[in-house]
Amino acid sequence: WEWSAVTPDFVLPVDAVARESLRWVEKPGYNRVFVSGQDVGVLGQVTRAGTAGDVLAPMVVDALITEAAAARQRGIAVLADTGQQIEVSLRLPVLAATGLIQPGKFVRYLDGAVTRVGIVRGTALDWQRPTLRQTLTVETHGTD
Repeated sequence: WEWSAVTPDFVLPVDAVARESLRWVEKPGYNRVFVSGQDVGVLGQVTRAGTAGDVLAPMVVDALITEAAAARQRGIAVLADTGQQIEVSLRLPVLAATGLIQPGKFVRYLDGAVTRVGIVRGTALDWQRPTLRQTLTVETHGTD
C-alpha cells in the first residue's frame, strides 16, 4: 500500500511497451495477523493502521521470528499481499537505457490513462534477430 511513494528502478517508455495480458487477482482483505517464533522468540500482533483489525489472516509461525522487529516486518509483508491485485504481462525490447529488467525491480509504466508502479515478478527473453525482447510479469495493486 506504500508503492505510490516508491521511486521506480525503471520508467518504461510508452512507445516501446505493449501489454500482452492482464489478470485480476482478488486476495482476502486481511488487516490483522499474529506472527510467532517457532520454539523461542516473540508473539506479535500486527494490525494495518486505520483499520478495525477485524479480518484475521492465518497465523504465521517461523523460526526466524526472534525479535519484535522481525515479527513486525513479517506481519507487514503478510498484510501487504492482500486485496485487489493485477498481474500484467508487458513486452518491450531490451533497451540500452534499461538493459535486462530483473525480478524484484520496480517499474513505472502507463496503463491506458493511468500511471502504475509495480514490481517485476518474472522476466522472459525472446531473441528474434535483430531484436532481443523481454516480457515482464509485473504485479501491481488495484488501488495504486
